[in-house]
Amino acid sequence: MSKPILKIALDVPLARLFDYLSADQHVQIGQRVLVPFGRRNQIGIVMGKADTSEFAVEKLKPITQAFVEEAPLDAEMLSLIKFSADYYHYPFGQALLAALPARLRQVAPAVSRKQYLYQITDLGRQVDIESMPKRQRVLRQVLAALQVNNAQTETELDELSASARKAAKELVALAYATSEQVLAIKRVPAILNTPQPALNEEQAQAVASITQDIKMFKAWLLHGITGSGKTEVYIRLMQHILQEAQDKLEAKNNTHGSIATKHEPTSAQILVLVPEINLTPQLEARFRARLPQYSLVSLHSSLSESERLHNWQLAQTGAAQIIIGTRLSIFTPMPNLKLIIIDEEHDSSYKQQDSMRYHARDVALVRAKRLNIPVVLGSATPALESWYNAMGNSVQTSNAAPSNSQPNKYGLLTLKQRAVTAAQLPKIDCIDTTKVNLQHGLTPQLITALRLRLERKEQSLLFINRRGYSPVLLCSACHWIAPCTRCSSRLVVHLGQRKLRCHHCGHEQRIPNQCPSCGDADLHPTGHGTQRLEQTLAQLLPNARIARVDRDSISRKHALVEILDKVHNQEIDILVGTQMLAKGHDFPNLTLVGVIDTDSALHSPDFRASERLFAQLMQVAGRAGRADKVGQVIIQTAFPDHALFNALRTQDYASYANDLLQERAQVQFPPYVFTALLRAEAHDFTLVQKFLQFAFVQARQLSTHVVTYDPVRPQMERLKGMERAYILMHSTQRPALQKLLTQLVTELRQNKLSAKVRWAIDVNPLEF
Repeated sequence: MSKPILKIALDVPLARLFDYLSADQHVQIGQRVLVPFGRRNQIGIVMGKADTSEFAVEKLKPITQAFVEEAPLDAEMLSLIKFSADYYHYPFGQALLAALPARLRQVAPAVSRKQYLYQITDLGRQVDIESMPKRQRVLRQVLAALQVNNAQTETELDELSASARKAAKELVALAYATSEQVLAIKRVPAILNTPQPALNEEQAQAVASITQDIKMFKAWLLHGITGSGKTEVYIRLMQHILQEAQDKLEAKNNTHGSIATKHEPTSAQILVLVPEINLTPQLEARFRARLPQYSLVSLHSSLSESERLHNWQLAQTGAAQIIIGTRLSIFTPMPNLKLIIIDEEHDSSYKQQDSMRYHARDVALVRAKRLNIPVVLGSATPALESWYNAMGNSVQTSNAAPSNSQPNKYGLLTLKQRAVTAAQLPKIDCIDTTKVNLQHGLTPQLITALRLRLERKEQSLLFINRRGYSPVLLCSACHWIAPCTRCSSRLVVHLGQRKLRCHHCGHEQRIPNQCPSCGDADLHPTGHGTQRLEQTLAQLLPNARIARVDRDSISRKHALVEILDKVHNQEIDILVGTQMLAKGHDFPNLTLVGVIDTDSALHSPDFRASERLFAQLMQVAGRAGRADKVGQVIIQTAFPDHALFNALRTQDYASYANDLLQERAQVQFPPYVFTALLRAEAHDFTLVQKFLQFAFVQARQLSTHVVTYDPVRPQMERLKGMERAYILMHSTQRPALQKLLTQLVTELRQNKLSAKVRWAIDVNPLEF
């Protein structure tokens, strides 16, 4: 009988699998292998086996190595990534390998921390411990622990006695126990006496509604104002699922002859997605405090390669019961996934902006539906797409496409009151900057409010979404502004480093002594960034303890955690920060939030700009007055009567979202149509023009059900030295758009220009 031919996915930009011979190595579907590719070896994943190949068998190469000691990727994960690669029109091999931890993409065995797990046998279960000699105190102790728990890891044995491991080996020799190597789970000391708060009526209703349908697929939109206790709802759902699984496990253990253990992948798993890694430590600490009996791991880019691999493998084997991670975590294999929670579901960080441009929220919905499990989307300011799916036809107009959404596609649960009984929504004041004299960019009202908080020994947060010292360096004589030579943007002043820096491409240069255009020496920073605001506050309030939080100040590992600890310990009076401070954090003594500059977003060409700004301001406003102290929010703006600020004052997201949906329906923008962009870039713009013109003609010919617009340039015409343009396509029918994209991609890959232009399909783009 001929040996099977392996179909292997490789990390190459080709939409196909590659044929190799098995070379007498027993491999499974999903197995990681090493294969020769060109002049080098490359990691691949076995996707299938066949008896024949389109190529002559004698021309096929054998695989170099199969990592048979590693668990293969499961069919559910492979299928999910295949669906995503097809939907987002990206080469499957590249999508699959990119979803793995870096260590699994390297040409080496993936080594992770392991330890021995000791399990009781039927013989050991029958031993009467009292009949054992008294001098064998540790042996008796270990056997007793095994008879109660069925299994113990070396880490758990260490808590019994320093010689417990030796005693466990003796039990194995006596056939009272067996041993096997398992992944080591890092034990974190439980926080004792953590009280469980009582749920208010809204929270209890939310928990009851979801648990009623906990064993079937349903998407729930948990719309709760900031401080309404959405995290507590998450915890109660997790408790319900994990405790139920634990009860079933214990019932199995009590069955005669069963030796099931808590370390088997039979307990439930829960995936909690967060938009940014800076939200992970606080959420992880809260989960550990409330759910100390369940194993928890995190997955994000701040982990070392070995830490990420280890945590990923704990999830893959089922040993980790709670997994907290950023967007890539949606592709983590979990054999017993029972619930997906997406915190701050509206956040744009869930959308991958390069490589495979997937949206983790949308992939999570697909995964949950396939597994027939619920998914909870939590936010104070849901994405308009989510709000539309929850509200159904109640926000449609005569111009809306009725086929886009079923009525009330999501279940809607609303939390309108703050979880802490004494906590009230903050008072929001909009100060008209055209009618007051600013002091270094700050209004007198905001300065007075800051001084008042210092006298009360309360904390303040100043929010400005612009890092650096100043947005631009301006020549007062000829009005020259320092440009980036590689991007269509301006260089930002970083005064502490005496540098001009581009926040798009990273280009740096020293601050010139005179204007390169006219030679004048009167160059001065214009506008405010976090660094300049920090300096201004130090001058106005010399006794205040000030901390700045932006990418520059927290580049060191654990820097953010240290700053947040100081805030909680009342060692900081004023926080100055960007959007990374706007959400998720809970500072009980913070009673004032000042918003410095928001007006540019009000006139942005991006159709989602007002939606993002409203969400951002709602989030940052929610940091004030979360405990029993009254909060205040002061927003500096030249347009205090704008509809956005009127909605913000009343904290009325629903009305504002419905108004935005009415506008979207009239102009046929998402969620009333399905969109895709064909993005292209090259050093030579002529190549981009020719490529997109070819694509435009092809798209128009291929489909009459999809509207295809002429090629245009984005607001950022040049980025990192590449000239850019795109084509927008939209349709009221998702299948029609997908059919066109599939056909168009095939045509583009056959075009000679595709090798000279960097191009990509962006399905459901966040911005045009």
